[in-house]
Amino acid sequence: MIIDDMIYVINVGDSRALMSIDAGSKIGVLSRDHKPDDELEKIRIQAAGGKIYRTQTFAKAAAHPGEKDLYVQGPLRVFPGRLSVSKTFGDIEAKRPRYGGNPNVIVCDPDIKSFKIQDNFDFIMIGCDGIFERLTNRDCTDMIWDQITDQI
Repeated sequence: MIIDDMIYVINVGDSRALMSIDAGSKIGVLSRDHKPDDELEKIRIQAAGGKIYRTQTFAKAAAHPGEKDLYVQGPLRVFPGRLSVSKTFGDIEAKRPRYGGNPNVIVCDPDIKSFKIQDNFDFIMIGCDGIFERLTNRDCTDMIWDQITDQI
């Protein structure tokens, strides 16, 4: 959100905000992903009585003697809730005790940052976890700059 000459970044969940600075030579990471592998989130979850675990899925049976079945590691998840994020809105099963949840494990308390707009700020990109599971912050910023320069 931009009000006058101030930028406010409010984040809950696994979406991310980045800012290109100085024509893309620098990248400002404006938010923190709320995932169970984040050290601060891990400490908070466990202190609240939650557990962190990783799923494993059967992918392929062994084809030859001596070969092992293939299993694929899934993302880290939080219990209760079985979510791969540590902060989110909604998800009543993770939060309400009568559905087996714990209101202190999966929370919706946002991270909030604010700062003044500077002349060397180029743009802000907001993206979901699906993007950042495949691309780095640099990849995203460079792709946007490629699109901008192709238009000139």
